[in-house]
Amino acid sequence: MLTSETDTSFYGAIILFILEMTETPVSPVPGRGPAGGEVMDMHTKILLALTLCLLCSVPAASAVLLEVTEKGTITALDAGNATMTILPDARYACNSSATPPCGWVAMHESAEVDGTVPDPVVFSVFEVGDTVEATSLGGEGGRWIAVGKLVASENIWYATDIVGDLATLPAPLVGNYTLTYKADPDCANCTGSVCPAPAVNVIVMSEGMTVFEDRIGPGEDLMYNGRNDNSSVSVTFIRGEASSSACTDLPAVSGPQPVSVFLVHVNPPIGFEPERAAVPTDVSATVVTTTTVPTSSGGLLVPLVAGLLGCAAAARRR
Repeated sequence: MLTSETDTSFYGAIILFILEMTETPVSPVPGRGPAGGEVMDMHTKILLALTLCLLCSVPAASAVLLEVTEKGTITALDAGNATMTILPDARYACNSSATPPCGWVAMHESAEVDGTVPDPVVFSVFEVGDTVEATSLGGEGGRWIAVGKLVASENIWYATDIVGDLATLPAPLVGNYTLTYKADPDCANCTGSVCPAPAVNVIVMSEGMTVFEDRIGPGEDLMYNGRNDNSSVSVTFIRGEASSSACTDLPAVSGPQPVSVFLVHVNPPIGFEPERAAVPTDVSATVVTTTTVPTSSGGLLVPLVAGLLGCAAAARRR
């Protein structure tokens, strides 16, 4: 995707260079038009080939915003400014060569990070001193889109309470519960890549098996307590967004990812023994974060040039 005048000029110069490199004069042939007529045909073919190469060489541009997930301790809650501050001690990251491939990687040096909370209910669920996992959108801090309260057991961090988009937090829920959801888009009121979600379908899983499913709207909740171990899961849908890609009558649009807000509480089962602390999983000294980095047009120059030059070389050999 070309997003700037500079990029357009650069790509234009590359194409002109390739056309000049691949143009080969053709001797006039009786009955086939004036001299050079076949050169124009070659140009047409080359332009078509370059168009195809351009589509194949440039990865799909995306405006998905960077998500950063960190674990740490809440050091400040400011209801007046709707902000939460944490002191992170680990960041969630992945490395395909490690076992397990993803986990909490210790941060040996860190500074306090603050951001706006996903919803004011944060101030009634969390307290200063709580250990939390928190995901921010667009980089570290600035805007928290999800916060989860963590407890440790057998060196594993489990979430007991969540405010925000539960799909963006990696810690497993206490009691081996899993929550997933699918937001229904209001296709008549989309803005770019995001639509409001008037309802969501929430699935509750217990030890990998679906045990409950319900469709709820903003302000509505669901509860599951079907196990005989005193555990339970409650979910309140506060507000939501869905991707416009689910609207078949709308054109495909790149843009920020949708974000929904939930209030989740899990009551642990009988016998769950929390610990005071857990050792973060040190995946590797070299890690790759699990979040998506925005793709800019400048980052596409290398693959684009390589693709175009390769196509030109192929055309020249013909």
